[in-house]
Amino acid sequence: MGMVFQNYALFPNLNVAGNIVYGLKIRGLSAAERNKRCDELLELVGLTGHGNRRVNELSGGQRQRVALARALAPRP
Repeated sequence: MGMVFQNYALFPNLNVAGNIVYGLKIRGLSAAERNKRCDELLELVGLTGHGNRRVNELSGGQRQRVALARALAPRP
């Protein structure tokens, strides 16, 4: 089960990609697997090319999509 908090609960010290793969890193996925999954999710939520951006540079809607991608990352 995935969950998106009302305030998105994104990590401000991580970029978009770092936020998306945070849980995958904890689960022990390799860097290659995390990068592949991150690319898939960025495309899915319409944020291709935004992986290196800081979350504070994003609009509210974009932040919401990052939170959604993070929730979907482990394939709940």
